[in-house]
Amino acid sequence: MKIRQLHIACALASLAAPPAFAADPAPAMPKSAQEWVAYLSDFTRNAEMLADPKKFVAALSQVSEPSFLVTALESVMDPALYTRSAASAMDPKAYGNYARLMDPAVMAAWTQALLDPQFFTAVVYTMTDPGKLMRWGMVPMDPKVTAAALNMLNPNQYARWMAAPTDPRVLGMATAPINPAWYGAWGGAMANPQSYAPLFGNWMMPTQVMPMR
Repeated sequence: MKIRQLHIACALASLAAPPAFAADPAPAMPKSAQEWVAYLSDFTRNAEMLADPKKFVAALSQVSEPSFLVTALESVMDPALYTRSAASAMDPKAYGNYARLMDPAVMAAWTQALLDPQFFTAVVYTMTDPGKLMRWGMVPMDPKVTAAALNMLNPNQYARWMAAPTDPRVLGMATAPINPAWYGAWGGAMANPQSYAPLFGNWMMPTQVMPMR
């Protein structure tokens, strides 16, 4: 495991440094499988890995692990996951999350990565790691997988789904489209230059005029 992580880290470190005008570093990426499930279902954050080739490889390394599959199987049976995901998709921050992909700095970083053989080395090794393939081969004998499958037969799971429409968060999402402030927040996010990342933001911001004395 440590050798595999060291190999990927070396491949990522060999990528050229991002342009000086790249966006500020985003919050730390998830660590555990449960955090990755929550991250990928959060539309206010999940485009971070698409905006940075290094984060993309790190995400690919984690979500291709069998442990992620087990956690995902358990999570998809929880109605709260869909509630949180839908709420994040309706959040005005979701617009800026994906609008940043139009920033030329992001496009330049991906162009640079796609021309770097070390990037492809990291991706290929992540998917063909012998240790990972062995872990996938052991999945059918993993008791956690069996427990997750049997949990689908648990009547309590379906009781939670039947009670989901009464969740206050669901009612809040249903009433959001009739709230004028919701449209104002989305309009503000679309008009905010910083939604398009710093390079576009600085270019779109009007030049400050020095006051006359």
